[in-house]
Parts: sequence; C-alpha cells; structure tokens
Amino acid sequence: MCEWWGIKMKKIIIQKFLFLTFLSLKSFADTYWGSDFLTADEAQKKWGVTSFVAEKFKNSKEKTKQSMAVDAVKRNLYVGVDMLSVRKNIGTPDSYFFSDTIYAYKITEPAENKESWQLIFIPDEKLEKVKEVKIRKKCCYKLPL
Repeated sequence: MCEWWGIKMKKIIIQKFLFLTFLSLKSFADTYWGSDFLTADEAQKKWGVTSFVAEKFKNSKEKTKQSMAVDAVKRNLYVGVDMLSVRKNIGTPDSYFFSDTIYAYKITEPAENKESWQLIFIPDEKLEKVKEVKIRKKCCYKLPL
C-alpha cells in the first residue's frame, strides 16, 4: 500500500508540475514577449494589399506575399479554421516563431541590413483552430561596427 501511495503521489506531483509549466508557457506565448507586429494599416502602407489566394501565396515572390499577407490580416483569414487546413491550403510553414504549433511563413527573405517579416497563424488554447493572424518582424540583420 505504501509503495502504491508513493507512486501515486509522484504521478500527481509530476502532473501538477507539467500543468504549471504549460500555464507559464501559455502565458508567455499569449504576451508574445519581445515581438514586433505590424497592424493591418501599417502593413498596407508598407506593402499595399492584394487579395489572398492560398495557392498563389505558396508560389509567389516577396512583393506578392507581402501584399497578400496584409489581406490575410485585414480579413482575419483562417480565424476559427482548423490549423491543419492552413497547412493543407498554404503548405508547410517555412519559418519559425516560438513553437512549431504557431505556423509561420516568410513574406520577406532575410538579408543583411534588411527587415525580415513573417505571416503567422496563432492557434487557440487547444492548438486546434486559428485564433489570430499577424504579421511579425522576425529579425533585423545588422553589421557589427
């Protein structure tokens, strides 16, 4: 009985630890600490806007992807849609943000002294459906002085 009780308590402690860790990570992800996002209006001023067409987005160059990303954010495309549908329609994510559960697609190619931007699809709490669509600054490359 005592050994059984010890194993049971260890399982409970591990489960609580994992749950609290998940809550901490979720809280961190919800704030997107350190991220720089463009509003739809800022992005439209920067790149213009073109109707988002998934198949075209997959195979387009930067300028087209940028303006299509603006449309995706303006219209909240895919919000409420199954995350797997995003992958099916747009393809495998070609960038990374915070976790593999957030689909990120490059809309600018990284280069020296150039901003790099990505279109991201943030999942809901269950990681099943799209909660938000955003344009995020991934990085800026700067030459050391």
